[in-house]
Amino acid sequence: MAGKKSSGRRSWPLLGLLVTVATIHLVACPYTKVEESFNLQATHDLLYHQLDIDKYDHHEFPGVVPRTFLGPLVIAAFSSPVVYVLSLLEVSKFYSQLIVRGVLGLGVISGLWTLQKEVRQQFGATVAVIFCWISATQFHLMFYCTRTLPNVLALAVVLPALTAWLQRRWALFVWLSAFVIIGFRAELAMLLGIALLLTLYQRRLTVARVLRHAIPAGLLCLGLTVAVDSYFWRYLVWPEGVVLWYNTVLNKSSNWGTSPLLWYFYSALPRGLGCSLLFIPLGAVDRRTYALALPSLGFVALYSLLPHKELRFIIYTFPVLNIMAARGCTYMSPRYDKSEDVGAAAMLNYTHILMEAVPGHLVLYRDTHQVLASIEGTTGISLNLMKLPPFDVNLQTKLVLLERLLRPA
Repeated sequence: MAGKKSSGRRSWPLLGLLVTVATIHLVACPYTKVEESFNLQATHDLLYHQLDIDKYDHHEFPGVVPRTFLGPLVIAAFSSPVVYVLSLLEVSKFYSQLIVRGVLGLGVISGLWTLQKEVRQQFGATVAVIFCWISATQFHLMFYCTRTLPNVLALAVVLPALTAWLQRRWALFVWLSAFVIIGFRAELAMLLGIALLLTLYQRRLTVARVLRHAIPAGLLCLGLTVAVDSYFWRYLVWPEGVVLWYNTVLNKSSNWGTSPLLWYFYSALPRGLGCSLLFIPLGAVDRRTYALALPSLGFVALYSLLPHKELRFIIYTFPVLNIMAARGCTYMSPRYDKSEDVGAAAMLNYTHILMEAVPGHLVLYRDTHQVLASIEGTTGISLNLMKLPPFDVNLQTKLVLLERLLRPA
């Protein structure tokens, strides 16, 4: 227990590193692009106009397709205490914008940190530390985590969902997946769906159990987004359903430009992952990483079929691939092999040897060493009605400390 607490304390600087790097990107680039405008403006309206929906910006500037208010509602809820104080002090709304985006960044980093904890459990502390350093040094991940893009809002939910998947907490994984797919980004059905199919293929989960959670989760999340967004848009709407129809079925997203089929693989992934891309094949030496690679690369391959491509569309795969890269880095770091493979002849050079009290082992040192001390251990408990308490603890020599003789026999 003490070791775990000590390890936890040592990992806090890594969390500070992620927060610091994200803050630097936020302060260095405080303004936004058009893709971020809806979520940022919706959060502004929720904070400043509140129930006066007639003043909301989206009635005058609805955009090409309706977007959900679920994300802005959560961000506004967490931002409201600080924004309220800033309003009382009559501070510029510019700083309220930084607070709102900072809250989003903390949500993404919280997801990264939760994922890091599971990486530590499954792959070890070294992989977890390298994972944090890789994530902190990747420009796009740290830059985008404070941008109010639909993909980034979804990323804050995808990370806990992937963590639940690694932890084999299937119910939580299904519910989070339903929430982020139905409410935020429908294309995540490919990423999380492949992960689910892989789990079913490995027989870790049954179809019946999936349906037991997926059906109520889907209905509840669909009802939630339709109820909330219909209230704000003032007509019956499922925003992500409209977006899915517009981008995928009608393929209207190509109006904003198209890219070659393999663009994600030869351009987006190398730019997003940076030098860590080189270590991913090395990480694949560990078979445990196959389960990480298949959903991520499968998602990128399927998403490549849509002509309109942007790096932020596949940002969900970066943290997963970073785990593989971190695992690959450990193969290049110095490792101490505790199995020294010391032979019997080499053991005779030691002046003192602590060893298990096995007669077959001790006989080898009969002429060269003498027993200096011994440690007993319990072998069982026997009933003895002639004494109080009515039992005997049976002891037997378990360890012996041998001392080398000055003049071996």
